[in-house]
Amino acid sequence: MHKMHKRFERYALFSEVANQLSFSKAADKLGISRSYLSSQIHQLEQELETSLLIRSTRSVRLTSAGEKILLKMQAINSSILQLEKELEHTESEVTGMLRITAPTIFSHRFLIDICREFQDIHPQIEFDLNVGYTREDLTKTNFDLAIRATTNPPENMVAKKLMPYQHICCASPQYLARYGEPTHPDQLVQHNCLSDPHLTEWAFFSDNTTIRVKTDGDMFINDNLLLLEAAIQGKGIIKMPDYLVRQALDSGALVQILPRYFINQSSIYLIYPPQLRGSTKLAAFTEFMQQWFASKHATHSLK
Repeated sequence: MHKMHKRFERYALFSEVANQLSFSKAADKLGISRSYLSSQIHQLEQELETSLLIRSTRSVRLTSAGEKILLKMQAINSSILQLEKELEHTESEVTGMLRITAPTIFSHRFLIDICREFQDIHPQIEFDLNVGYTREDLTKTNFDLAIRATTNPPENMVAKKLMPYQHICCASPQYLARYGEPTHPDQLVQHNCLSDPHLTEWAFFSDNTTIRVKTDGDMFINDNLLLLEAAIQGKGIIKMPDYLVRQALDSGALVQILPRYFINQSSIYLIYPPQLRGSTKLAAFTEFMQQWFASKHATHSLK
């Protein structure tokens, strides 16, 4: 048993090599020398009396034994991560760090204001915000909570609905004056439609009928904020969440088109692991967010 701690270290080192499939990359990430890492994996293989890796001059592959160890170590690492996360949330006061992962457009539109206002009330709170389009797995990362746009929040998480939203189509007055306003979704094929390159098919619903239009345009952008700016500049028509374009609509920079045709509806949820239900700081923040959005909706000020 006195050697178990060293054995566990070697398992942990092996799992990083297995994840990276590279001794050099694993050594860099771990902050140790490649020679030390290689010697520890070799020692582990000798202790287990089996090969865990198939090495060549250009690649590293796992043996069946290596794959089994990797799966076990992933579960162990996840359990340790969850334990550390729970321990961080044992404070009875609203203090410490909250780690949040959220979509880019939601973060730009709401999250910074929410965090700033919450810190005005609880100045001992710090935020670590991860903004992007990747849906992080809360069971495998150190994030405390996530913001998700979805119609089906994950069943293994606590989910708090923040607000509903739907997509709408819009364009600038200058664009519509020059090219005309479409009155039916099918007419979009005659217009310059701006979108993510992977989201060029737009679906509309009217009288229990689905209308799918394969749009095209001279500009594809995988960032909604840039698409919004391009539309405001008169470059073309966009399909965007209503909460993102609301300010532009209210100011007249954009005009909604095809209002009679419904586009898919979804909701924004705040989700977190059930193990963190007892967290004082998380409970305070989730309640604050729900009240924040409830207040905005009540006063019709999601602008």
